[in-house]
Amino acid sequence: MAMEENKDTNKNKNINKEKIQNKEDIFTGLKAGNIAYSYRRHEVLNCISFELPKGKAAALLGANGSGKSTLLSILSGIRRSGHPSDGSIPFYSYGDGNQTSDLFRDKKSCSRIISYVPQEDPLMPELSVKDNLLLWYSGSRKNFQSALLSPAIAALDISSFMDRPVKALSGGMRKRVSLAAALINEPEVLLLDEPASALDLSFKAELRKYLSSLRDSGTTLLISTHDEEDLDICDIAFLLKDGKLTSISTALRGEELLKLIK
Repeated sequence: MAMEENKDTNKNKNINKEKIQNKEDIFTGLKAGNIAYSYRRHEVLNCISFELPKGKAAALLGANGSGKSTLLSILSGIRRSGHPSDGSIPFYSYGDGNQTSDLFRDKKSCSRIISYVPQEDPLMPELSVKDNLLLWYSGSRKNFQSALLSPAIAALDISSFMDRPVKALSGGMRKRVSLAAALINEPEVLLLDEPASALDLSFKAELRKYLSSLRDSGTTLLISTHDEEDLDICDIAFLLKDGKLTSISTALRGEELLKLIK
């Protein structure tokens, strides 16, 4: 009888140990590995792997043509990852602490969790701001006004030009609307491809302040950038060079940073 009790006790210990181990294995945030992409036999991305914890902001640095936009388009679901030459399998997942979604296979979860702001705004210039946002909104029309009142959208201050056609807006206003379109469905992760390009200095500073507040509210950010000032709002920095992704210090500036990028 004692031996049976010891077996049951050991069994329970093993079960509890497995539960603890499984809990530790759940990654809360974005995780990708073995991502590859080639263009006309030119290897743009080679076994890209990284982790980005929930609620953190990461800068994605690299020279022009290094593959930053290609990587973001793969992570957003627009482009498919290739397979590395070593035969390893690409993976891409998001964990919220309760479950993990396979974002390469589950496109519905990918579109719900991930939102993407490309360099060129995705807006339809002939339509009004409101109609553009309705095109991007996945909820019911009756809930649209409530979605506009969410803190992330309200902070963009676009209510005064909702009825104006996008083609009549300034560059800064269009950027606000592009961000609103990306955030209207309250994604967990926001991918941004050089969001401050072609904007004046005052709006760049305003945009950084806004992105910092998004991060503080729990949104995970991956920002492709050429502006070292963007490192001020980032917890992590990645360098994409020669098809490889490496982690670098967010404290790097000036010539020291340029030497790494070149």
